Amino acid sequence: PRVMGLFFACCFQVSRSTGYFEVQLISVENVNGELADGECCDGSRDSLDLRCTRDECDTYFRVCLKEYQAEVLHKRPCIYGSGYTQVLGGNTFSLKSKNNPNKLDEAGRILVPFQFAWPVSG
Repeated sequence: PRVMGLFFACCFQVSRSTGYFEVQLISVENVNGELADGECCDGSRDSLDLRCTRDECDTYFRVCLKEYQAEVLHKRPCIYGSGYTQVLGGNTFSLKSKNNPNKLDEAGRILVPFQFAWPVSG
C-alpha cells in the first residue's frame, strides 16, 4: 500500500489554468417590462391589455460560470467565477457609444477571471 501511494504521488501532476471569460452586451429589448419568470418588474399588469405599465425594469446582468448542469440550479455556487454589471438601463436600450456607433460602451462588458487546478497524469 505504501509503495502504491508513492507511485501515484510521483506520476500525477497538477496543471494550473488561468484566464478570463468575457461577455459584451450590445443591446437589450424587453418590450413588456417582464422578469424572467413572466412577472412585471414593478407593479401589476394593466387590466385591459395585460401589459406591465407601472415603471420600467432596472436592468442589470449577472454571469455565473459553473459545471455543466442539465437543469441549472440558481442556488448552487458559481465554482468557476461570476461577474455582474451595474444597472444599465430600463426595458429597451443600446450599449453602442453615442459618439461612435462602432464602439461599445464598457458598462456592458462583463469580465470573469478564473483560476483552477486540474489533475493531469504524467
